[in-house]
Amino acid sequence: MTAPLAADDLALRVPLIHGETTGSYLTRTAAANGVPLPRLLAALTDGGLELPDDGLAPPREEVLLPTAAVEKLATLVHRSPGQLAEALPTTGGNGAVRLEAWPRTYGGPPLPACPLCMEPGAWLVANGYRWHPCGCGRRWLAGDDGGYLVDTGPVPELGRALTAHREMLHRLGPVADALVVDAHQIMLWWWVSGLFAPDVWRAREDALGLARRRRRAAPVVVYPEAVTFADTLWRWEERRRRKGVNADKWLTGVGRLAPAGPLARRELQPVRHWLRLHPAEPPVKVAGRSTPERRFNRLPELHHRPRPHEHGPMRAPSCLMWVYGLPLTATSEICPKCRGRNLSCQWVPYPECAGTRRKR
Repeated sequence: MTAPLAADDLALRVPLIHGETTGSYLTRTAAANGVPLPRLLAALTDGGLELPDDGLAPPREEVLLPTAAVEKLATLVHRSPGQLAEALPTTGGNGAVRLEAWPRTYGGPPLPACPLCMEPGAWLVANGYRWHPCGCGRRWLAGDDGGYLVDTGPVPELGRALTAHREMLHRLGPVADALVVDAHQIMLWWWVSGLFAPDVWRAREDALGLARRRRRAAPVVVYPEAVTFADTLWRWEERRRRKGVNADKWLTGVGRLAPAGPLARRELQPVRHWLRLHPAEPPVKVAGRSTPERRFNRLPELHHRPRPHEHGPMRAPSCLMWVYGLPLTATSEICPKCRGRNLSCQWVPYPECAGTRRKR
């Protein structure tokens, strides 16, 4: 009979990674100490935990640990319960230890951690994010297609774009990230449509070694243009409440920015949709203790969707609700509340949709 697991059996502490999945952390801990994962799980439960035939796969399922199990784990791994709870966002609550499959919707599955500044084989909770650049500037993390990493080293513009993104954040505050995410959505629309900078993007895809997986590469290769275009969006955002601003004139200027040549009016559809959400309007006072806070509070309601507080680029919600990977010119699913009439629901239902207002 195997002796109960003791703290001495887990003497090697693996580093805590903020935002890591619990299944990933348990797998790394067991592997580092040469302990079978089922034995570690048995120490956290009364009767053990039944795993799939091929074992636990952190990108496929999560181990949900209630507070009592976190306390047991803390004793075994020489950590405090607070340290584990802070690093592992899915822990806590009551009930039994259990497995739960990650949602297979976009933004549901976890993202692989950067092997350069975190640890190879670790997985991060997505929290609704499908992708973002790692803070080191040398990898992109993505949760689509089972999770994948993109080595950005062969394309230096990607690292420079991250630097420019951070400089914009420092200059403008959180409104900058919201506008970069909006610009990224617009660039993905144009990537799908073969517009704006298709030759530039194709060359980057080839340089990244993703010529056979261009769809995976798209969110990465459009990033430099998204950061640059966010400055264009900001110029409108800061002026749209001034007297005499002209959206058509601004839109005409936008059409001339494409490296591939001027865009026709119909090709500016994603920007026109953005303008419907960021219209010219009279100035209003907004709450906020600082200028950066007030800038963000002036953004449309869709930018204020609740998201877990996370630091880093591309963490703000976009107001543009189309989904890369689904049809861009058609509704994929009808919203039961507004029947797709609201701007928030023209592609997929917005969970917080309040329905259409009745005419009086």
